[in-house]
Amino acid sequence: MKNITLVIAIISFFSATLGCGYHLMGKGGEFPQGITSLAIIPLENKTKEPNLTAIFTSALRREFIFRREVEIVAEKKAEALLQGSLTSISIVSTAYDQEGRATEYQITITLDLRLVRQGNNEILWRGDGIKGTWHYKASLDVMVNQGNKNNAINKIAADLAEKTYIMIKERF
Repeated sequence: MKNITLVIAIISFFSATLGCGYHLMGKGGEFPQGITSLAIIPLENKTKEPNLTAIFTSALRREFIFRREVEIVAEKKAEALLQGSLTSISIVSTAYDQEGRATEYQITITLDLRLVRQGNNEILWRGDGIKGTWHYKASLDVMVNQGNKNNAINKIAADLAEKTYIMIKERF
């Protein structure tokens, strides 16, 4: 009798969760209007921080290649283009030592992105003001401080690439 109750409970659980459209974030949905090939255009850097274009464009390409659900191709062969800009970067100190020197910084980077159909420029998806934030330790050594900042920027780029992929697939 207990086995039958257990089987009914399991079947009910799966029927309820699968039947209502439940799915793991990032695993459901499909690309807008059945897009199967995509070109990721280098992002425009509207900030004064150097090298952001290369870092963020590479992170987006890595993420989409890793997911293997849409083929990353040259712009001329793509059904759609992922394009946009790095709109802002802010770095603020968030913790201090007894002498008033910063011991930790918070860096925030904002992107505006859009997925555009190749040919007619129809906007299939738009993500404005996508933000990523990371904290990093401050150092009195300028090189260490810059290295920590660069690591934080790379972490934000990877996080925002994943977030972008999920937002496109989930239509957020």
